[in-house]
Amino acid sequence: MAVEEDPGMGPASELFHKISVESVLDEDEKPPQAFTEERFDELYDEVTVLDGEYFEGDLEDIWQGFQHNDFPSMDEFLEARYCENCDSYIEGSDEALTHAVQNHGYNTEEEFGEPEYIHGIRSMSVGDVVQMDDVYHQARNIGFQEISIGGESQ
Repeated sequence: MAVEEDPGMGPASELFHKISVESVLDEDEKPPQAFTEERFDELYDEVTVLDGEYFEGDLEDIWQGFQHNDFPSMDEFLEARYCENCDSYIEGSDEALTHAVQNHGYNTEEEFGEPEYIHGIRSMSVGDVVQMDDVYHQARNIGFQEISIGGESQ
């Protein structure tokens, strides 16, 4: 069964869509489980690095920690910032203000707080990837699935 996609979708949105409706797709339409490094770099940006040691059994806790909800979020999620003006990620509010001053002429004496173009990051979503050592885990509708990076795409 073919699922119609929005012609304006970018590659990351298309991947999200395919993962979300994977159960109704024909085998040749399903999202890939392997990506070339170039394709992976096109789709993903590193958002943050978690301090400490994490294992595959921690993936659900990481998912929960990167959500905007009533449960406690991880500090790395709460501190991460995104700059719309230059499409980049920044760790921490102080660093975000420094970034705004140095790169966008933001004046902290005339303005208060972070500028409107810098804000917290979105919650973790289907298709997002957690890397542990050299193993990549992609968020699915339920749980995570290991994917391969490097070599040839499927």
